[in-house]
Amino acid sequence: MTATSTPTTLAALHVLLVDDDPFMLELLGSMLNKLGVTRVSQAADGERGVAALASGRGMPDVVICDIHMPGKDGFQVMEAMAAGGYKGAVVLLSGMDARTLNSAALMARFHHLNVLGVMTKPVSRAALADLLARVRSL
Repeated sequence: MTATSTPTTLAALHVLLVDDDPFMLELLGSMLNKLGVTRVSQAADGERGVAALASGRGMPDVVICDIHMPGKDGFQVMEAMAAGGYKGAVVLLSGMDARTLNSAALMARFHHLNVLGVMTKPVSRAALADLLARVRSL
């Protein structure tokens, strides 16, 4: 996402969800749709998330990524995003403690990723809406 291509409405956003929990993918997808986001892609684990980002097709404006996943975890997904030059926004998600989320956010910033914020599970629709509202101010 560049300054010239920043979406001005939630409907214009393309969001990639990366989470190994099918329920969370469904819940987040539903919340995003109710908020007006119509382009939602899903990756059922970190490896698929990295593959989706590496494909070069339809780069998402926002990646919502779980931290704790088997195989490639959220930390490894962030490393791949940084290595690939991802310029969009990142929201980190976890059911783990605040310390883990804070560590993940610090690592993402170290890699110069644009962190919108962190969310703990269970996710609230209001918190998700607040974070997505920040995309328009980038």
